Amino acid sequence: MNLRLDSAGAEALLVHLRAADVGFVPPLSSRVDLAGYAAKLAAHARRVEAWDGDTLVGLIAMYANEPAQGGFITNVSVLPTHHGRGIAGELLRRTLTLAAELRLARLRLEVYADNTAALALYRRHGFEAEAPAAPGPTLFLHREL
Repeated sequence: MNLRLDSAGAEALLVHLRAADVGFVPPLSSRVDLAGYAAKLAAHARRVEAWDGDTLVGLIAMYANEPAQGGFITNVSVLPTHHGRGIAGELLRRTLTLAAELRLARLRLEVYADNTAALALYRRHGFEAEAPAAPGPTLFLHREL
């Protein structure tokens, strides 16, 4: 397993997102067009990627356009075949390091409230819930850097 920054193209990202889709709560494909999303990530997001040989097995993508405003993690995914190996935690640690290198003030993300595994991961890495702007199924979390 090795970590890379920003190396996957849109096609590799799409293959990964399709394979990881079942691990999202609810499935990512029910919320976005996967091909369009993969192209957007390839063009505009900073990515920390976990590779097993030629296979992209884990990914965190974040938008980091305005350092003073912070960054936004838009995707955290690990292929189901690679769950339970600590990949998401390692990706998140490297993403926090990258965010600090980019001098981001904070990182934010949105997660479904019933995604207990993701919530536990984020809390272990210092993310805290924000006051909800409106009732709904998702929570916004943040971490100051």
